[in-house]
Amino acid sequence: MIVRPFTWLALSFFGYFIAYGVAVPFLPVWLKHQSYGAELIGLVLACSYFFRFLGGILIANQIKSPQQLIPMLRTLAWLSIGLSLLMIFTANYFWLLFIVIALYSMVNSAGIPLTDTLANTWQKQISLDYGKARLIGSVAFTLGVVIFGNLIGWLGDQYIVWILTALFLLYSLLQMATPSLAPANQQGTQQGSSSSYLQLLREPTTLRLLIAACLIQGSHAGYYAYSVLYWTSQGISVGYTSLLWGLAVTAEILIFFFSRRLFKNWNIAHLFYLSAIACVIRWLVYGNVTDLWLIALLQTFHSLTFAVMHYAMVNYIATQPQQNMAKLQSLYNVLSNCVGIGIMTALSGVLYQHYSATVLFTTMAICAATAIFIIPRHIKAVIYQH
Repeated sequence: MIVRPFTWLALSFFGYFIAYGVAVPFLPVWLKHQSYGAELIGLVLACSYFFRFLGGILIANQIKSPQQLIPMLRTLAWLSIGLSLLMIFTANYFWLLFIVIALYSMVNSAGIPLTDTLANTWQKQISLDYGKARLIGSVAFTLGVVIFGNLIGWLGDQYIVWILTALFLLYSLLQMATPSLAPANQQGTQQGSSSSYLQLLREPTTLRLLIAACLIQGSHAGYYAYSVLYWTSQGISVGYTSLLWGLAVTAEILIFFFSRRLFKNWNIAHLFYLSAIACVIRWLVYGNVTDLWLIALLQTFHSLTFAVMHYAMVNYIATQPQQNMAKLQSLYNVLSNCVGIGIMTALSGVLYQHYSATVLFTTMAICAATAIFIIPRHIKAVIYQH
């Protein structure tokens, strides 16, 4: 089946994120169903951040040209099926299961940075609208959580990984479509050798943006890990907390949909400043209010605190040399989603358990505020236009 590049990208985002919407919230539930205790589950989840970091770095390092992106994504998708099946058959042997989940984390971690690299390539070739393609992923994640969450509740926790395997099969089949335009270097440019990770980090603007992204995304750790616990402790029902999370994702979808129109010709630095300042406001208020309507208003800030920063970083990478894109996407992914979230999640547990939600969210605000002083004031890049 031959499809347009936008359609191929949208299908890829859909397949990845609908499976991700099951894996993230429900894989720990499946481990608990296998009679593993909280400490062992915590060990598996904590180590998975390290293996996601390792996989993102190693796999991106294998990409030397845009033509390798789609074959690599297809390979990773089919490997995900095999590894999820292995989870089922090693469930009763902890260390074998640990190894399988480690391999799964490495394989799964590269899916999004490589897909974003493909989007960057097509942005340069045909001025593809990244925001509208990426919003399909946000919709798919919500569908994965809601629809398959209810299906798991009906079938039972023992079927979680079977459902995950079926969704990875869907993802793999969607990847087999053929784009009508193959990814290639921008016309008139030559493919040089890619820079090493160390060389990329020595570039001051790139380094400062990566650190800022790490701080901004890391500041979400308290929200991801403890917002539901905090809200329910304040008398907000679980049903309402799910609606609040759904509102945040809806706001994210809307900002991606209108991103090109809203941010056309914005400087990358200004988008980073907008995201960091919105984070500071969001977290400072979170820790001091329990009014449902005010919390709902703050949930719409997710469009600014997450989506705007992500959109800015992806578009910054789109302005860089083609041969460096995969490594830059990998660095962004592992630093913000593995290192940043991992460290701040560990800190959040200590702050929430031994202090209070106010202290937790104030610390998250300080983390985001630090990014304001790191973001480069002058970046010679605007939102990419063909």
